[in-house]
Amino acid sequence: MKKIYKEKYFDFLMRFFTGFIFIFLIVFSIERGEKFFRIVMMILSFLCLFEFLIISKTNTTLIKIVSLFFLFSILADIFMKKGLILYIICFIPYSIIFFIIQLFSKTFSHEEKITQVSHLILGLVYIIVPFYLASYIYIIVGKELVLGIFILIWTNDSLSYLIGKKWGKRKIAMSISPKKSIEGFIGGLFFCLISGIFLYNAWGKKYWLILSFVVPIFATIGDLVESTIKRSYSVKNSGIWFPGHGGFLDRLDSFIFVIPIIATAVASVHYYSCFF
Repeated sequence: MKKIYKEKYFDFLMRFFTGFIFIFLIVFSIERGEKFFRIVMMILSFLCLFEFLIISKTNTTLIKIVSLFFLFSILADIFMKKGLILYIICFIPYSIIFFIIQLFSKTFSHEEKITQVSHLILGLVYIIVPFYLASYIYIIVGKELVLGIFILIWTNDSLSYLIGKKWGKRKIAMSISPKKSIEGFIGGLFFCLISGIFLYNAWGKKYWLILSFVVPIFATIGDLVESTIKRSYSVKNSGIWFPGHGGFLDRLDSFIFVIPIIATAVASVHYYSCFF
């Protein structure tokens, strides 16, 4: 009994410590400016994509090719001033090389080739695009919106986890995520609304009241989507490089699903205001 208590206490400390470092890194990158934030986002997206390709059993050689081009684009961004366009330029060549290798491969069947290619396409759309859009939001609106989104996501994830663990009884989707409960969702939503009120008072933007309601919904969907992916490949955690949190994909699944929704709203408002 004492041993179990020590293990739980150690896991809690590990989760708290790594979570604190992660939050500090994100906040620091936001404050440092768009380029620094963009580079941090793309590094995190690379780690998430790498985890996804590993758990989806993508061919090791193909993962190395993706990693090589991706790391090259990040390094080039550090020393060059090309902005977001640099990643688009790099995505195209390594995607083409990925496809060509699969086309002429004699190791896999046609069905396996399609599966390997679908892994890359899903990874680019599901993982890379949201991180790319986070930088777009930073450029168009500014760092306050990006920071506020992270605050709402962290509030929802933390409070829904704690409340669900303590009082959660009715499960949202038992077959997908046994730990996700209706009580936890309501708790996360409630505290997100409170955070939204604080953000509204601090920055005076009415959209915080809307976002504090929207974020918990899509953050929960994002968590369930990632849980579905893991269950389809029979893995518990997306990786081992984020102690106490599973993997980077586990920690950022809510962010990955929330950002495209907000970016769509931002782009629509920006286009509408420019058009008129």
